[in-house]
Amino acid sequence: MWKLNRFALALFSVILFSCEKEDSLKEPGSNEAINHWTLDQMQQYYYWNTEIKTTNDYQQRPDLFFKSILFQDDHYSMIMQTLNSDTYGNTLTNTFGFDMVQLQAATGTIQVVTQVVPFSEADLLGLKRGDTLSYMNNELLDKSNMKALINKSFHLPAINLKRKDGKIFILPASYISQPVVYMSKIISSSPTVGYIFLSQFDFSGAYLLLEAVQNFKSKQVKDLVVDLRYNPGGQVAFASFCALLFANIRENEIFAKYQGNKNIKKLEDSFSAALQRQPEGYSFVAKEVLKEGLGLNRIYILTGLNTASASEMLINGLQPYIQVIQVGDKTYGKDMASSTISTPKKIHGSERSWHLLPMVYKIYNKLDQGNYNAGILPQKPINEFDFLPLVPIGDIQDPLIEEVLHTINAHKPQARNASDKKHKTNSNIHQYLGSSYETIPIEISPR
Repeated sequence: MWKLNRFALALFSVILFSCEKEDSLKEPGSNEAINHWTLDQMQQYYYWNTEIKTTNDYQQRPDLFFKSILFQDDHYSMIMQTLNSDTYGNTLTNTFGFDMVQLQAATGTIQVVTQVVPFSEADLLGLKRGDTLSYMNNELLDKSNMKALINKSFHLPAINLKRKDGKIFILPASYISQPVVYMSKIISSSPTVGYIFLSQFDFSGAYLLLEAVQNFKSKQVKDLVVDLRYNPGGQVAFASFCALLFANIRENEIFAKYQGNKNIKKLEDSFSAALQRQPEGYSFVAKEVLKEGLGLNRIYILTGLNTASASEMLINGLQPYIQVIQVGDKTYGKDMASSTISTPKKIHGSERSWHLLPMVYKIYNKLDQGNYNAGILPQKPINEFDFLPLVPIGDIQDPLIEEVLHTINAHKPQARNASDKKHKTNSNIHQYLGSSYETIPIEISPR
């Protein structure tokens, strides 16, 4: 009897010890607690919830665990931690005030500046769109090291750039607020054609955009060119705001449909409903925005390989209602919406909270057209990198703008050929290799 009691006591002790150990591992703020919670959320909301990779390693750092369970074709889902800048999406644009792409030429790789943020240090020091960069932080740039050098730069107090002509640019790291509207102007007077460059979709540029549209309206603009070549997306509400200002639509017509996994209801957004998700501090009403708008039945949209997310959503969402003439290269191909899911206090405890941004929905338009994960193809394909050096943004010698003006003026095909002879660098075709551009997530709350 004594032996039996001793055995029972020993067994109870093992069970108690095991429970205490399990409880301590799952205590609030522990990797295991956060990772178990993460897996639960992903199984509920993740678009590819049936494709989640299995793992028993719940002791990993939460960001590594999150990435380890993602569907292999998912390149967009993210995880961030409060006050942990290593998990944030720094870019050259918002840190140093410029952006660039890398091209393969017959002579090797070249790095071409595509954007310089107005009034940034880069702009003030004379860095210009079209400049070719050869060195970064005293290392020769090539196709094997560009990404690594850029990522390393985000942890330095400044970035050191050397232009092909030998000029050095030392740009301090800082938070740079990029203007939404880089430029708006009339690019043709007969007929009257308006041009506007939008760097992203963010309500910080709402009043400048409204002012630009009102100016176009006063000048009786009949054709509008919207340059989204380097627009990585942003707020769905701002995309709707643009649609209401540009196009002949009704506020209650369908802008987008959202399809998730079997656990989540399908959603629909009218232009008005999408606009209502504008940030706190703004109070635009769809019906009033329409009154201020141009009401066009046709717009020209300039696109490239870095046109992504909500900017693609604008193109797809307008196509059922007006003629959208796309000029340039195919778009990035982000036809997904995410949602932010944050750890509750009982999970993260006294530690900093974690925020999941999994892909939750596929996006479609009123006619159920979508599935553009390979990019939206333009009706008038032009590779701007076949025409170097790049001219300033909004310059009428830009090959994409030239193509729009030729189309509007009903020029014969020979006119395009003449332009080719003047600009195209036929002897040195440039193949796009990559860039530092980062897409901005489309956020929709699942129901």
